[in-house]
Amino acid sequence: MGIKPEKCGNGIFNGEMGTITRISNITETVEVSYDGKNAVYGFDELDQIEHSYAITVHKSQGSEFDCVILPIVKTAPMLLTRNLLYTAITRAKKLLIIIGSKDVINFMIRNTDAKVRNTGLDYKMEMIK
Repeated sequence: MGIKPEKCGNGIFNGEMGTITRISNITETVEVSYDGKNAVYGFDELDQIEHSYAITVHKSQGSEFDCVILPIVKTAPMLLTRNLLYTAITRAKKLLIIIGSKDVINFMIRNTDAKVRNTGLDYKMEMIK
């Protein structure tokens, strides 16, 4: 059944990050804490979780980590923005390690180009009225 909650629905959703807090060979279970919400998985249900050792800046929005290692590589200029760099840097609570080219970092600092997002939100809000 996947997550075995004490009651129906446990408030854990796709994309949430958790920490394995206990592995029991006796009960063949893995306990995972999702920011205070806990879930128990049977060994046969481990395909319900995906291990991650690195995440994107976008995925990390809203989260903080004690240590962040930030690789910065040359890529499409539309991705190398000051806003993205700021978001990445502010994920670190105690330690930030930046690995990459000073030229690319300087480009990001200077690149204040914000892309217009065509979400249709204005139209949708008008339809609600």
